Amino acid sequence: MSSKAEQTAASLGWGHRFINAAMRTVYFGRVPVLDVGGKPAARNESADRDDSSSDSTTRSPPRPRPRLIISSHRNGAIDGHQVLAAFPRVQFLISIQLIRSWFLRLFIAGIPVVRPKDVERYNLDPASVASPVEAGTAHLRRGGDLGIFPEASSEWGHRPQHYKSGAARIACTLIEEGIDLEVIPVGLFYSTPDRFRSRAEVVRGKSITIPHRNGQDRSVWEAEVASAMGSALDEVSVNCPDEETFERIQAKALDVARHTSGGAATFARAFLDLQRESTTAAADGAPAAASPAVTVLRWVGLALMWLFAPVLGAAAIAGSRADGRNTVTFFRLLGSFAAVMVWVPVLIVAAFFWPLVIGIGIVSAVCGWLLLGLRRFRL
Repeated sequence: MSSKAEQTAASLGWGHRFINAAMRTVYFGRVPVLDVGGKPAARNESADRDDSSSDSTTRSPPRPRPRLIISSHRNGAIDGHQVLAAFPRVQFLISIQLIRSWFLRLFIAGIPVVRPKDVERYNLDPASVASPVEAGTAHLRRGGDLGIFPEASSEWGHRPQHYKSGAARIACTLIEEGIDLEVIPVGLFYSTPDRFRSRAEVVRGKSITIPHRNGQDRSVWEAEVASAMGSALDEVSVNCPDEETFERIQAKALDVARHTSGGAATFARAFLDLQRESTTAAADGAPAAASPAVTVLRWVGLALMWLFAPVLGAAAIAGSRADGRNTVTFFRLLGSFAAVMVWVPVLIVAAFFWPLVIGIGIVSAVCGWLLLGLRRFRL
């Protein structure tokens, strides 16, 4: 396989990248990426050449450096959309349950893995699909970006769940093979995870320095690597001592984001700054309730989107079926995506008969969408 073909095989397809970008932008708006790790190195820079002794026509292009992206897991399957904002070509290890239907495969793609509960739920043979470690290492060997959520499942809480060891096992395997692997921690932040047009932001941390093995037993070394990964991920993620502190920091960070002009990812930056301070100081005051002006403006914004009422209605119905706050957005996107597939063709046909009405409706919807995203009033 040629280098170009390998890189293509190791990347998420353009169709899924487009659909994911459209869905997260419509629901949340632009997703800012805050890089707290400094400027990343270019992935495809050519090696320095000695012009007197090299022939560029006989040299193979350099292979891209593989990157293992380990991310916090806060808001269900929608978290992958946010990681894609920072790493557009990243592939994920995903549960096979997410790609068992043709509908989900329209906007979800990844490297399938079979979890123990998937075996029981779908009566599957786990031997029919590569293990997560084998699938992940194979993808990284091709020079791709691999995304992993070490918590394995999402939960809207005040701190991360227990980190699994799969990412460390993958990293150790590749390092033993002599592969130059970059490991990057990513934190995901949502001001209100289950509300339309709330804030979603990504924090990209500094590349992790992997501890040397130094002759240690593989299990001991792997535990050290897992510990280094967990510590780095905690630095860029929600990691509060208790639920009360989390709620207060969350509310205060949102207030800072509403009243600070300019700059990217102000909510995430404010949250991390408050979290690093003394918990007593950071937690001073009670969470502020949404003002009446915010509530009124949201209803006005939604009313202006009257042309897409069937889509909004389908999203609301689907969201009500969610089994937790961390899955509401995903269910809403499922419902709205299905409704769009039906309603947009209807609008296209209607535009031939009532072009003025459809045109006014589209302009009104755009105005409503922009109104819901105003910095001073955005949830």
